[in-house]
Amino acid sequence: MRVIEILDKIEGTIKTSSNDAEFEGIYAGDLLSHVMAHAKENNLFLTIMANINAIAVASLLDMPVVVFAEGVNPTEEMIQKADDENIMVICTPLNVVEVIRKIYEIWDTFMIYISIQPYHHVQMS
Repeated sequence: MRVIEILDKIEGTIKTSSNDAEFEGIYAGDLLSHVMAHAKENNLFLTIMANINAIAVASLLDMPVVVFAEGVNPTEEMIQKADDENIMVICTPLNVVEVIRKIYEIWDTFMIYISIQPYHHVQMS
């Protein structure tokens, strides 16, 4: 799916210079070591963890998009790093569950992995 297809639905604001990206599935989580262990390449990374390490994890796992939920805004350093790594960064006022629900409404077949607590996942397909 392309980010441009969900941007309005999730009330997203693009923070990086990239204006579109493609992703396959969603990984939602805030514990970065857990994200590194379980997220998949090309996932959209949905989080409230606004630090430079969130961008580093997305880069390490080849995740093309990071969405910061609940009105969290990245720093200029994070935006620059994301641009350098060709990672699209989006901010939304919606919470993680609302973002997932809105994407689910328009996407028939996809995988969502939600890291609720370490070692507990909810998989929707």
